[in-house]
Amino acid sequence: MNISSPNCQSTILADARTIRTHSDFGVARTVFARRYVSFLEANLPLVHMATDEIRFMVGAHVLSRHFAASPNDLSAGITVADVQTFCSAHGLAGRNRISALLMTMCKAGYLRQIKDVCDKRIKHLEVTRAGITICKQIISPYLQALTQLQGPLGATRHIDIDDAFLVKLARYCNNYFEFHGTLVDLVPEIRPFMARDAGFEILLKLVSKEMKGGIPKDRTVHFHYGAVADCFGVSRVHVYRVIENAAKAGYVTLHGSGGRAIEIHASLFELTDNFIALQMALLRQGMIDAGSKA
Repeated sequence: MNISSPNCQSTILADARTIRTHSDFGVARTVFARRYVSFLEANLPLVHMATDEIRFMVGAHVLSRHFAASPNDLSAGITVADVQTFCSAHGLAGRNRISALLMTMCKAGYLRQIKDVCDKRIKHLEVTRAGITICKQIISPYLQALTQLQGPLGATRHIDIDDAFLVKLARYCNNYFEFHGTLVDLVPEIRPFMARDAGFEILLKLVSKEMKGGIPKDRTVHFHYGAVADCFGVSRVHVYRVIENAAKAGYVTLHGSGGRAIEIHASLFELTDNFIALQMALLRQGMIDAGSKA
């Protein structure tokens, strides 16, 4: 399918609905959320580098550009200016923030700067082995959840050992973003949480809390703001404000002293589930595309 066609986005939306309505989606979502959050808790620099939306989009763009480069054509690879232009076009972040993000990634060892002997003014970058590994680890919880829903797809094992598969997957996602924009546009209600450091991760932490018994329409859980703040390296006030915003939007109701008892409404599960399903659908279509070009 031509990825620039509107039918491509329609396919993603239809696939997301299929994933979302799977009888085991609730279980898969909880498993995904716990694995994803656990991974980020062990890699706090990733949380502070960017929001989940920027990580997803910039990661796909940087990987696809990295593997397009060659020793004889560095211009096809990663440049600071190119990533800034990509992010500006999609309203992700300003040029200074993206420049700082890329330099932070260099300091973390995920990117490194390389020299252009023809024009020293241009800042060329390339993804390190550590950067490729971290990208695979970020994607892995999504693929594991898809495998749980749809049976062995081979992708989880494949992506652990095969860079070529990762290249195709990154290129598909980047092309989708280039032509259709961010997935957040399809679930605009989640944008306020995506705009905050660890905002999406805090929601995942909340919806993946252990529940007893069946699955009631609304659930009340005890939420330790300080412990969650420590998990993501943010302040307790920051976590509280994310939850407070969710309460103002009607996704939760706060009870008890300091709002530690949080009644999670069905609307919050619907919000997070719709967005997770979209992310999974995009990756699944990328896997199908990668397989067809293998």
